[in-house]
Amino acid sequence: MAHPQNYRAYGVLLRGGKVLISAEWIGSVFAWKFPGGGVWPEESAEEAVHRELMEEASLDVTIVRELHDPGTKVSPWTRAPYTPIYFLIAAEGEPVVPAGEKVELSFMDPEQVLASGLVADPEKTALRRALEA
Repeated sequence: MAHPQNYRAYGVLLRGGKVLISAEWIGSVFAWKFPGGGVWPEESAEEAVHRELMEEASLDVTIVRELHDPGTKVSPWTRAPYTPIYFLIAAEGEPVVPAGEKVELSFMDPEQVLASGLVADPEKTALRRALEA
């Protein structure tokens, strides 16, 4: 299956009025984003969200619905093209970062996330849409 350029899939997990954020280095820039990452050539974006959330957070997720598919953008962090897609997800249990993963996960106040310069605009749009649901 042919994917768009640098196809990336992310999961937005809301729980108790908070949103799960992954704090990590993207190239040489520290940023906040939703857990997720690259979509492999042989998988769908939904499959990538399942795999990435297991790899980064040890969470078995259920996809609730698609939130935002903005098309190919230029990353504010790397200045390279990427094509993100965001899904509202549900999951039981607490997120646990496996050894070797270089991310820090925490549930944060959505207003703090929306006000932060550490978050890219497509993430902010996806979060607003998740909060509207």
